[in-house]
Amino acid sequence: MPASIPISVHEKKWFLKLIHEVYGIHLVDAYACQQFSEALLNQSRISISYNTLRRLFGIIKGSNQASRFTLDSISKSLGYPDFANFQLAVNQFEVDFLNDVLILNRLQIQHDDELILRIIGDFQLATWEEVYQLKSIVDLCIDVQNFDLLKSIFETSFDLHKEEIGWKLYVAFQSIFVQSKQGNQAVIDFVAQLMPTNEMAQRILLQLFVDEDALTGYYGRWLQAVSVDQVEDMELFKQLMQVQLAVLQQQIPLANELLDHCNALLASKRISYHPILKGRLAAWNLMLKDDRKICNQLFEGMLTVKDQLFFIVFFYRLQELFGRDITLIDLMENYQFDELRTTFTFPEKQNLNVFYLLKARYWLLKNDKTQMAQSLAKFNPVYKYSCLYAWVDEQWKYLSAKL
Repeated sequence: MPASIPISVHEKKWFLKLIHEVYGIHLVDAYACQQFSEALLNQSRISISYNTLRRLFGIIKGSNQASRFTLDSISKSLGYPDFANFQLAVNQFEVDFLNDVLILNRLQIQHDDELILRIIGDFQLATWEEVYQLKSIVDLCIDVQNFDLLKSIFETSFDLHKEEIGWKLYVAFQSIFVQSKQGNQAVIDFVAQLMPTNEMAQRILLQLFVDEDALTGYYGRWLQAVSVDQVEDMELFKQLMQVQLAVLQQQIPLANELLDHCNALLASKRISYHPILKGRLAAWNLMLKDDRKICNQLFEGMLTVKDQLFFIVFFYRLQELFGRDITLIDLMENYQFDELRTTFTFPEKQNLNVFYLLKARYWLLKNDKTQMAQSLAKFNPVYKYSCLYAWVDEQWKYLSAKL
């Protein structure tokens, strides 16, 4: 049986459009599929059963795959050498068309919100091309202050539980972070209005762009506005960030009260929390309650190198950030892993970079400059998390001067 290859919703729509233009047939029911099957045979000497066509175009239950023969044959009937050439043609047309639409809307010659939303509705974010197209649309919304369209984008359905989708949206929405960081009040106000009810804004703008330097500014405002019933771990996330804000404002009794609530959430075992949140929790228990046991207790539950690194980084970095002695817990000293046997994504490489900076600082405090130099040699300046770039640059400069 010939191997199947995937076909996107976008590509199916173009097939339907071109079949109507070339053959005058709307493929909306079984009868139309029978007509098209006969037209293919009579006009192009191509034999594809009407049942195959019904499955391909969703008249009956099917999949998003078809045989290469079927896809190549339909493409040839529409004037393309094969399906690969059909894909290139329609995708290039869409890119060029979208670029023209964005230019005209940026110049405010046209106002095409509905058309743009239809284009976004076809995005599956399977390719980085779609991600950067979405970023271009978000940038347009900010430039012309079209917050109605931007709100509709945040209401678009994407699978937010997939980590890959989350980080692709992180790229697409980066201008919102930049503008907020630069004090664009209109953007800050817009996001603050989203926070009580919009899951995408909560997951991406609050939980991926964690701007600790702005806890007393725009980010703290968003944190205050966010609800805790949209995202499963938001209650613990919000409380932990409010602990940090309370400490910054020297409200230690409030910080302890919030931390008690965090500990109760963890003890309830209602859900499994991310290693980053556990690392934060362990750090605050050490700093506020002198609890040295919880670190090892929580770390024992980390089963993968990546989870362990997230925990260690956030546990030690918070202590360093607040001027604590990071050598009190020797987890950093004893932890070993084989970097060559682990594949890291870009965000994970950013985290790994912070790990090496913290490990270098740890060995500096232990007066072991050999170990410090070995750790610092593994730092790669290419990988910097946007919300930590100032801290990373400061650490790198300080530690390099100590060599």
